[in-house]
Amino acid sequence: MDKSWIAANLEEVRARVESRCLANGVDPSGVKIIGVTKTLTAEMAMEGIKAGLTDLGENRVQEAAKKIPLVSPRPRWHLVGHLQKNKVKKAVEIFDIIESVDSLELAQLISMRACEMGKTMETHIQVNSSYETSKHGFDPGEIFDFADKINELPGLMISGLMTIGPLTEDLDLMKKAFAMTRDLFEKLKAKVGGGFEVLSMGMSADFELALDYGANALRIGTAIFGPRSKA
Repeated sequence: MDKSWIAANLEEVRARVESRCLANGVDPSGVKIIGVTKTLTAEMAMEGIKAGLTDLGENRVQEAAKKIPLVSPRPRWHLVGHLQKNKVKKAVEIFDIIESVDSLELAQLISMRACEMGKTMETHIQVNSSYETSKHGFDPGEIFDFADKINELPGLMISGLMTIGPLTEDLDLMKKAFAMTRDLFEKLKAKVGGGFEVLSMGMSADFELALDYGANALRIGTAIFGPRSKA
């Protein structure tokens, strides 16, 4: 039976994940692959689901609001891009997980909207592990204080930590960022308590390295769906 090229790409990604996990002595079944479908059609998203993806990610609320109703069967939808404060209400309405909680003010707004809707919003805290000014996320030195405050907010369930690796080919910088994030994850897990289990880091270009540092959620677009527009 012919396989779609998306299914073939996903199969290759899964094989790479399995190989890296086994080399690290880790059970590959514990790693979640989130197919990132930004700029792609609903039809391509559904091809990903048909190929076996259960989780899809979007970067922009406005684009996702148009796409999500067209995708069936419904996956778990992750918001993996920066969330503008004026888009919080819609994001809480349409997403299952908001991975990009990068400020206390944003967390408070999500909490308010979730309570209004009678919903518990699953969230990840985003850390700026590379200290790049172009990136969003909590400063690693401040994240513990903010995590305590976010954890007290009603209507939220903090289930993990998310980071975007540095945009560089310098392997040492990449390793440093992932190692720091892993360390923060372990410390936050002790503070936040039950349900804090997800370490979301690694994308198409660096997911194997992220696996070396304990990532159990990978946000992969290009390696599954091919190159996309710059939008």
